[in-house]
Amino acid sequence: MHEYTVVSELVTGLLRSLKGVDGTVVSVHLKKGELRILSDAALGLAFEILRSGTRLEEASLQVETIPTSVHCRACGYAGPAAHLDDKAFRSSIPVLTCPRCGGEVKVTSGRELFVDSVRVASRETPGGPGQESEEGRCRSSGGG
Repeated sequence: MHEYTVVSELVTGLLRSLKGVDGTVVSVHLKKGELRILSDAALGLAFEILRSGTRLEEASLQVETIPTSVHCRACGYAGPAAHLDDKAFRSSIPVLTCPRCGGEVKVTSGRELFVDSVRVASRETPGGPGQESEEGRCRSSGGG
């Protein structure tokens, strides 16, 4: 279960980044490329375990999947990858060849894994203690 290792590094990095930021961490929004072989359920379970006893203890983890996109060197196609559906395993697997001509492609999205944002509820907001404010929403600089 390498999800545990991924989330361990995520929690460590978040705790380091949140030093000096006051308030309660409400949610963490993670963007995960479709080609990342990571279970959303396993990521969530690992987050529940590893956040315990930290300032992330009250936070939820939201995982958004980024679809796979490709660019074909042969015909110039740029867009979503085709998918092979396997009903027996209830899965859909991106096909890394050109959906138009079958040529070799370059993957342009689908490999990402990054924290997109962290929502922090300020202790002293105009709405009263414990109320969330948009000022508490921090975004990362990107992914890769």
